[in-house]
Amino acid sequence: MGSPRRQRVTLAGMLLLFCGCSGPYYYDLQTGIPASQGQTRIDKVLLIDRVAINETYRDYRIVCRESPFRVKYANSACWSKSPDELIEDAVAGYWRKRSVFRKVAACEDAGEPDWTMKIRVEAVEKQLFERKWHARLALDLEIVDSRSDAVLLSHSFDRKAVLEGKRNRLLPGKISLILNEELMKIEAALLERR
Repeated sequence: MGSPRRQRVTLAGMLLLFCGCSGPYYYDLQTGIPASQGQTRIDKVLLIDRVAINETYRDYRIVCRESPFRVKYANSACWSKSPDELIEDAVAGYWRKRSVFRKVAACEDAGEPDWTMKIRVEAVEKQLFERKWHARLALDLEIVDSRSDAVLLSHSFDRKAVLEGKRNRLLPGKISLILNEELMKIEAALLERR
């Protein structure tokens, strides 16, 4: 048997290892945005306005809904930023990578935009539905003329995608996939209107 000092050091090392492995995991939205093949197609400056969010989701912890009337916050899984900031970053990143607009500005570096995209997050959660876990994303989006406030395009959705298990690490990829697919629909509608 080892000395008492060696036993304390070993115990302290095991405790540190356990505490380090049991801390919360932080998740970001994954991009996976296909790059655009062409040049800028809409000669406008788009401002991504500050994203509004349903108060239930204004938390760094991931929301897990097991019934329509009750939500639970994950103890060991958190978003790397608040979900409204993650959505804002993901939408701005999408438009920049796709090169649809002459310029895409976030709220801080606005300047004089031609159009403004307004986003409201109604739900971003892991949801138990028909005994399977799903990623759920619900957004209301509008693009308005920045000078006249006329609505140029309105798009709302509430979608679920089946997760291949219960683990929270599966959620960001599915949320990103849903968001990118819906932004592709908006892009197609904008290009069709030109």
